[in-house]
Order: sequence, then structure tokens, then C-alpha cells
Amino acid sequence: MTVSSPPRVVPVRLNRTALHPRPVRYRALVRLSLRRHRGTLAATAVASALLTVWVLRTAHDVIRVRAERAATSCAEFPYLDRCDATVRDVSDALQAVQHAQFALVVVPALVAALLGAPLLAQEYERRTHRLLWTQSVPRQRWLTGQLLVLGGTSVAVGIVAAVLGGRLRAVTSPTLTHDSSAFSALPYNSFGPVLATATVLAFAIGVLAGELTRRTVPAMVCALAGYTGVLTLLTWLRRFLQPTLTRFPPHGYDLAPDDWLLRDGVVTPDGRRLSYAQCGPTGCPEGSRVFDVYHSASQLWPTQWTQAALTVPLIALALLTVHRSISRRLL
Repeated sequence: MTVSSPPRVVPVRLNRTALHPRPVRYRALVRLSLRRHRGTLAATAVASALLTVWVLRTAHDVIRVRAERAATSCAEFPYLDRCDATVRDVSDALQAVQHAQFALVVVPALVAALLGAPLLAQEYERRTHRLLWTQSVPRQRWLTGQLLVLGGTSVAVGIVAAVLGGRLRAVTSPTLTHDSSAFSALPYNSFGPVLATATVLAFAIGVLAGELTRRTVPAMVCALAGYTGVLTLLTWLRRFLQPTLTRFPPHGYDLAPDDWLLRDGVVTPDGRRLSYAQCGPTGCPEGSRVFDVYHSASQLWPTQWTQAALTVPLIALALLTVHRSISRRLL
């Protein structure tokens, strides 16, 4: 008869790594996001390349037209018969520039609708967010990994578009467009830091629209409407971003090509400022002098950088709202 030995207690050392797993690194999340969005990224790269070729070709045509006009002296005497073809070439070149600038202005809207809005809206529609958000990766960390890829893509697209728009402005203003100002809505929103930050803002608005609507098509519509509203507000606001200047020329409409005329009229001898329409059919009072209220061409880049600085908090606010909404949303 054998006597069983008493049970022995064997201590087990617990692995703290198993109890508290390390968070997934952002490098892995970025690689995952690159694989998931490789089709969108490839299409964006192709579209950006085509846009670059188009804009650079347009700028090259403008340079060629400028050289031909200078060689034939048609810049000083555009009404000569031999300058008809050159004048038509200049008109066609300027029209092509306007089309390219309009395409650059549309770039942020496309980023909002095609990159920003589907980011979360598609996950909600396909119900894949239930799987993604019940894994070991926290929701905010997963969203950050997505934003690093698609948000970084929007930053790159905005920078490329801003550089291309700056190239168009450099070859056209003020050599060919004597009666146009860079403060006008079309050229102003098509180059520089304004376009770069507007592209990132459009992406952030699209992500926010996808989080709020949870449907892809409504998110696209809301993103386009929201970005259009913000762009309209910022375009109106730009006249207040720099102090206005006032001059009293011997006659009106005597500003530099890139100056932006805000208001003009006459100053009466008693100090009142009247517009030309207020002078009436009898003309302006005797002894009145002309005045111009305007922004000078030297204020263009400070205005651009000021508007860009105002756009950055809007981007941060939109993305912060998305993060807080995701953390509080139930599956």
C-alpha cells in the first residue's frame, strides 16, 4: 500500500506583459491604413500628376505667348493689324489660366468629398466599425492612424496645389492681367498658404460630416456644403485681415495692377466722403477731391498668411470634435 504524497503548491510567475499588453504602435496602424486605402491613394496620386502636367503646360503656354508678344512689340501697340493673332493667343492663354485656377480651387472640395467624408461614413455603413472598435486598439488610436495617412495625403495635395497656383500667378500677374487683382476671389483662393490650409480644412470638415451623418452620400453633400460656407466666410473676411490704405490721387482708378480697390469717391470741402453715385446729375461739389480706399499689393502675402493662421484652429476644432464624438459614441 502506497501513501500518496501531499500536493505541492508550485508558484506561478505571471507575465505582466500578458496582463497589460503593449499598445499597438502607430507604425503598424499606418501600415494597415496604407493597405486599406491603397486604391484611394493611387487614384489621388494619378489625379495630382495629371493636374500638375496640365498646370505646368498652361504656364509654359503663357510664357511662350509673353515671349511672342514682346518680340513683335504688340505689348505697346496691341491694336495693330499684325497683332491680331497675338492678341487672340493672349486671350486664349488667359482663359486657360482661369480654367486651371478654377480646377485648383475645386481641389479642396474634392478632398472633402472623396477623402474626408468616406473615412468614417463607410465604416458606419458597412458596420465594420463594430469589429474595428472591439479590438485591442482604442478607437482614438485607430482614428489617429487613419488621419496620419489620409490627412497627410490631404496636406501633400494641398501643398502641391498651392505651389502650382503660385506658378500660374507668377507667369500671369501683372504682366498680362493689368485690369485684374490677385485679391480677386479666383486667383486669391487658388495659390499660396490659403489653398494649402483650405485643403486640410476641407478634409477635416469631411471627416466631421462622416462622423455626424454616418452615411457616405449625405456626408459628401454636407462636407461640400460646409466647406463652401466656410470658404465664402473666409473670402469675405479677407478684407478685414489687414489695415486699409487711403490715397488722394489727382484722378480715380490710378492703382497698381495687384492693388485691391475697396471703395472710392470724393471728399467734399466740408470733409464728407461721397461715392460717385451720391454726387447726382449735377456732379460733385466744387472743390472735391478723389479718394481711394484699398489694399496694396504688398499686403497680399500678409493677408494670405493671416487667413491661413485663422484656418488652423478650425482644422483642430473639427478633428477634436471627431475624437470626442467617437469616444462617446455607442456601438
